[in-house]
Amino acid sequence: MVTRRARAAPPTMQSLQLSLCHQAKEVFFQNYVVGETKGYSFMGQYYSPSAKEEHLIKSIDAVSLAYLNYQRRCERAQAEARLQYVDAIKLTSKALQSPDLARKDSTMLSIMLLDLYEKITSKEPEYDGAWAAHIKGALSLVQLRGEEQYRKPDGLRMLVRLSVNILISCVASDRAVPEEVVALMAAVTSRFAEPSDPKRRESELMVEYARLKSQVKQNLLSDDQIVRAAMNLDTQFLAISRQLTSSLQYKTVYVHEKSAHHYEAYHYMYTDEHLGQMGNVLRLTRMLLCELIFSHCYNPPIDPASGSGQSSLEYATNTIDQMSREICATLPQYIGDSSNFFYGDTTRTDLLPVTPIQDTRISLARQANAKQYVPCYRLIFPLYIAAQSPTASKAIKEYAIQQLHFMADYHGIENALAVAKILESGEKRNPWNVYALLGSYAFVC
Repeated sequence: MVTRRARAAPPTMQSLQLSLCHQAKEVFFQNYVVGETKGYSFMGQYYSPSAKEEHLIKSIDAVSLAYLNYQRRCERAQAEARLQYVDAIKLTSKALQSPDLARKDSTMLSIMLLDLYEKITSKEPEYDGAWAAHIKGALSLVQLRGEEQYRKPDGLRMLVRLSVNILISCVASDRAVPEEVVALMAAVTSRFAEPSDPKRRESELMVEYARLKSQVKQNLLSDDQIVRAAMNLDTQFLAISRQLTSSLQYKTVYVHEKSAHHYEAYHYMYTDEHLGQMGNVLRLTRMLLCELIFSHCYNPPIDPASGSGQSSLEYATNTIDQMSREICATLPQYIGDSSNFFYGDTTRTDLLPVTPIQDTRISLARQANAKQYVPCYRLIFPLYIAAQSPTASKAIKEYAIQQLHFMADYHGIENALAVAKILESGEKRNPWNVYALLGSYAFVC
């Protein structure tokens, strides 16, 4: 008699669940290093830092957990982020005391990530204190590290990111850009961009804009000087805009019928999202310059640059209106409502069919495309600038509020709802306070 052995039960695979910290790191790298943003693409080699770089490990963990909390409102992630941040501060301070570690890319990167943590978690655009402390520390390291950092591609990209971050911090806080930063920007951009490159020219003009804002805040200029300086800067920003337009980096597409996301019966189609973002930065900067003109032009002189004999006040009002309309024209491509917009052949500039929907809140039942989140988020600040302008029409304000509510409903962007409520309340808030609310350059630029 043959006895059969009982068949062994198949092995069961235990559920493998990633730790919260690992999940956060995956989300962070996907968005900032290899995904849509790529503002920190130079971090690719540091996905798994060596054990000797514990300060970098803690910095990555801190900013990743903070970002996860920002996206998913996870209190446990934020609590853990604070603990990792404290450890990262201590370990980075220790690394800075080592002549060898202080010169390494990992230490520079740690400081930049600690700065990014501050931008994600802080809502006030103060130049002093924690909001800018890490940036100042990174700038000190630039002096220490010498010429070697300019010879490595990743080191150069790190310096580009650093210089942009400092420039934005200065603009947001009405501070002139320090001369050593201006020198750093010149040294970096000269290695990959011609003097006539639009992005390089934009950065140079933003330095001038920051200086003007600083002078205005300190009451160093008369009203007439402010108006003339703002007019001069606006003329130069206009030249960059015309250069971009002439290079056919976007097309104007006319539609038979406006969708819920069209302010007028046309929209812009950009070949690259970053070009669209740059276009809106130029537009909102010109609007803010013209607001300076509007608020200081009590006895408006004739503007010779306009070529039409219009006063500076008229020029500023007309420019604000035109820039607002152009900002609105960038929304349909990037707002991410695939149910409401048919892109068709983006190489054509003739009429394309658009099917409007009656209620944008119907999109609550849809799953938003994660790839559209960042381009959509970057529309919030330009929209706010267009709607908060003292010359903004009621129609522009209503349009902006409607689009912000759609972003909150469809993409789950809580800050879009927060900005919509600011506009609905009629509160006159400093635009750069709203910029800080949105996460500063951690998300917007």
